Amino acid sequence: MKKVLLTGASGFIGSRWLEIDTGSCEIIPCSLQQTPIAAIDFAGIDTIIHLAGIAHRMEPTPDELYFEVNHVLTIALAKAAQQQGVKHFIFMSTIKVYGEVAPAQIITVDTPCEPDDAYGRSKWKAEQDLLALQAANFRIAIIRTPIVYGPRVKGNLHRIMGLAKKRLPLPFANIQNQRSMVFVDNLIALIQQIVSVQAQGIFLPSDQHPISTTKLVSLIREELGMKPNLFSLPSPARQVLQRLKPALYIRLFDSLLLDNTSSNERLHFSPPFATEYGIKEMVKSYKLELSG
Repeated sequence: MKKVLLTGASGFIGSRWLEIDTGSCEIIPCSLQQTPIAAIDFAGIDTIIHLAGIAHRMEPTPDELYFEVNHVLTIALAKAAQQQGVKHFIFMSTIKVYGEVAPAQIITVDTPCEPDDAYGRSKWKAEQDLLALQAANFRIAIIRTPIVYGPRVKGNLHRIMGLAKKRLPLPFANIQNQRSMVFVDNLIALIQQIVSVQAQGIFLPSDQHPISTTKLVSLIREELGMKPNLFSLPSPARQVLQRLKPALYIRLFDSLLLDNTSSNERLHFSPPFATEYGIKEMVKSYKLELSG
């Protein structure tokens, strides 16, 4: 059984892993906020799964903070682990390293990286410096995630669920976009496979099929025990939204597609859970939050 040091264990992905883990490996949770890197005991550790970091924030965040946490801390941890004999390092990155891509473009591991914000640039810099450390006895795996959803999700999906529960007609009918997302349990299963085979390289996780905004909101309302109650936003209103709130427009109306074929083939992996199940679990958790 592999012995794994897990940073970010109290975060969205890490806490879910500890909740559903069935003993696939021996997990040693590690808080980098509480434990200096110099104090970490790497003895016997086969793999480090580095989930800790600062995710993209809507509120103003200094660029320096993104780089201090996502880049500097990551490289310091990797160097310490390598020096003390750890053989495998898994880094949780993001598709934001690609920057804003055209709606018709399908992202692959070979798509050029052109990050356009501090979050994406900090992760991209960490990726580059990690790969510079890679050696025969120190394997690097990088996971570039799209939106991750599931129980206790925060951010935009939490806001969409809050909007969906209001029982108001919503302007999300007939949106023909396709967006790749990954259910947190599918992401964890992929990481477990990477650990199992000690894989290296760049991986793109996503559910088996993309989903449209219309389908997403409809499924959320279905799990809330509601009818979809959606209407189409008139074209002039869409144009106004696109001009005034371009980032929001992109998330709601544009497509974002990942091709995870190469990642799955290299790992002999297939996402075990359907998107419908993932959304059901997400909404179930949200309803518990509301009742709590």
